[in-house]
Amino acid sequence: MNKRLLCCALLIGGIGLTIPKYVAADTSNVPDSINAIALGNALTDDQKQQTLNSLGQVKEVPIYTTDGNDLMNYISKTDFNAQWKVYSSVHLETKEKGEGIEVEIATPANITSITANQYKNAAQTAGITDAKITVASVIPIDGSGALAGVYKIVKEAGGTVDTTRTQAAQEEMKVLNDITQENQNVSGYSDEKLNAAQEEAKELLAKAASEGQKIDKDTVTQAVNQALENQGLQDILTKEQVNKIIDLLTMLNQKNIFKDLSKEIDLSNLKNELEAKSQGLWEKIKSFFANIWAAISGLFQGGNEEPTQTTN
Repeated sequence: MNKRLLCCALLIGGIGLTIPKYVAADTSNVPDSINAIALGNALTDDQKQQTLNSLGQVKEVPIYTTDGNDLMNYISKTDFNAQWKVYSSVHLETKEKGEGIEVEIATPANITSITANQYKNAAQTAGITDAKITVASVIPIDGSGALAGVYKIVKEAGGTVDTTRTQAAQEEMKVLNDITQENQNVSGYSDEKLNAAQEEAKELLAKAASEGQKIDKDTVTQAVNQALENQGLQDILTKEQVNKIIDLLTMLNQKNIFKDLSKEIDLSNLKNELEAKSQGLWEKIKSFFANIWAAISGLFQGGNEEPTQTTN
């Protein structure tokens, strides 16, 4: 009996529950209230009206023009030039803090390369946290002009656009798009799952940054593996593809993007998910304690329990 009591005591003493601490998100460099449109510079008057209809314009809002200079400033100086013709256009409207990013591609047949989830991840990396982004084009095009238009609207609205972050977002979009193209016919894969894993990994690393943790390649690798597992992609992506994601997030970390994100994004959802898991663990622990106490009480009652009868 003493041995059983000792085992129970050791089990009780060996169980602990830690509730992680979190830092609330600060404001970003994006103005709280934006509602504007950026149209591509190559559109004719008829195409402009068609694009405005696709973007769902319901009232008068500021309208800006995106051109080759914007592509060079915000996306890439090597992939574009000042004479570049832009067709893809965008409507950006900020939302309440904590509502996140919502992306709608109003003309999916004409945005040939960038997916809604890729726009979302790129916008988050660039510092946009709570907004509705609607993309449209009158002709088939990759959609880079619309992303540049998002940044142009933020700038024109008085916000700060960090080109280091926008160019990092462009690299992120390229890597994720390449992986999606490589897995077009792979069972169990989806672009939505990949981008959800990317977003989760970034949030995990932003949380680590908010807690003052040192983020190295091992930290990044752990976050990527956890996020891929949560999305069911751990056995679907190749080792090379996983390494591309790890290298990408390592690059973002070197540019201090997770430190910035820790002050911008709302980590409360991540907090709530972990707290829900902790609550479930706590309920199991309470049940475990109750069972132990019942066993201990039975020992002190002298063992009067009658054998259980069974029917063969």
